[in-house]
Amino acid sequence: MVFMSKYLKEICFLFLFFGIGNTIAFSQDIEPQQEVNIDDLGDVSDQFQENFFEALKQKAITNYDKAIEALEKCVEIDPKPSFLYAELGKNYLELKVYDQAEENFKKVLKSKPNDKYVLELLYEVYFLQRKYKESVDVVEKLVVFNSMFKEQLANLYFLEKRYDDALEILDELNEEYGVDAYRDQLRKKIASKITNPNSRIAILEKKIKENPKSEQNYLNLIYIYSQSNQKEKAFEMAKLLLKKNPKSELVHLALYKFYLEDNKVDKAINSMKIALQSTKINTESKYKVINDFLPFLNKNPQYESQLTKIMTLVAEGKDNAKVFTELGHFYYKKDRKEQALNFYERGIKSNASDFGLLKRILLLQLDLKRYEKAEIGSLLALEMYPAQPIFYLANGVSLINLDKSQEAIEILTQGIDYVIDDQKMESDFYKQISAAYQKLGDATKASEYQQKAIQLQKNHNG
Repeated sequence: MVFMSKYLKEICFLFLFFGIGNTIAFSQDIEPQQEVNIDDLGDVSDQFQENFFEALKQKAITNYDKAIEALEKCVEIDPKPSFLYAELGKNYLELKVYDQAEENFKKVLKSKPNDKYVLELLYEVYFLQRKYKESVDVVEKLVVFNSMFKEQLANLYFLEKRYDDALEILDELNEEYGVDAYRDQLRKKIASKITNPNSRIAILEKKIKENPKSEQNYLNLIYIYSQSNQKEKAFEMAKLLLKKNPKSELVHLALYKFYLEDNKVDKAINSMKIALQSTKINTESKYKVINDFLPFLNKNPQYESQLTKIMTLVAEGKDNAKVFTELGHFYYKKDRKEQALNFYERGIKSNASDFGLLKRILLLQLDLKRYEKAEIGSLLALEMYPAQPIFYLANGVSLINLDKSQEAIEILTQGIDYVIDDQKMESDFYKQISAAYQKLGDATKASEYQQKAIQLQKNHNG
């Protein structure tokens, strides 16, 4: 893979999240074209060969100035080979002497206008200088080689404020590759820059008349209507798309919201199910579907049974940690600990290092007397966070309730050393150590630690 395919997403995210005003990082780690060997040089003199391979050697050890000197000697001997200028350009690019890099790459393109590798290098020269107009000219040529260059082109159009062109490219990519979370974010960013949505609406309405079967134009128009507070028109357009294309799955990402607002709950739930089962809809969008349904359930708890049915549709999918965690929060706020723990445990599977979530799960497991799980979970947590006293405390409590009091004393005594300026937590440790000694039948030690706990509690309250 070459530069663009290797770093495309990375650069696109820099565009999207940092914008024009910030410094834009740009990797120069282009996968190298195979170096020229002796057979490729053709009929050249020994001196030419010697200087050329000296240039390659110096470039390999990052002595770019010396590499340029050797290449210039080659040019003096024979200025015709285009590979000389490609090599000169690469060395100047490494030195950030962009005008010289550009000049040399252009010399190559005069004789080889479709040299993809050199076009990519020239694009890098322009991009690093934020010459976006010139970058567009080059990337428009690169699109011919790989349609994924269109994603970079959409970003460049955005930077050039060519918003309609950018949206056009995004539509083409969606048609070719399906919906993508990054492109969806870029579309929203572009839409936020459009100060006169009516012009875009007119363009899309015309497109729909010309090609009434194109799903993407309807979806774009629904989005523009929604963003410009024309929700009734957006709803009507969504229903029209469903009528024109009853098999559309993407339209249900809009329909479920309208149905919920219109209190057509059965239709809303049906649209949610279609969206959650769709292979065309990304995980982030599915997460949003669930997240939108939860506030509705707060006001309409009679529909909560539907949540279980909906959740079966995402249970087998990948990357659903956010969905399950959000559902855990939903039930936790309702003090429904069993359900909260169930979803939290499913959410932690692909997010095992989440400190806050680990802590909440362990406390719920202890509260619900799931001591075996809490013992195992707290040990795993301690492997990741060996200086967090809460996990020592959870492990100690589990061990006491599993009749492993001697082990509990050892872990609690170890963990208390990590308690800093927290008298309440220190008191909790002493209470548990006291309980462990009580179980072991050592009343003296139990009383000693109980007194320490009481004194700390007094200090805390006082």
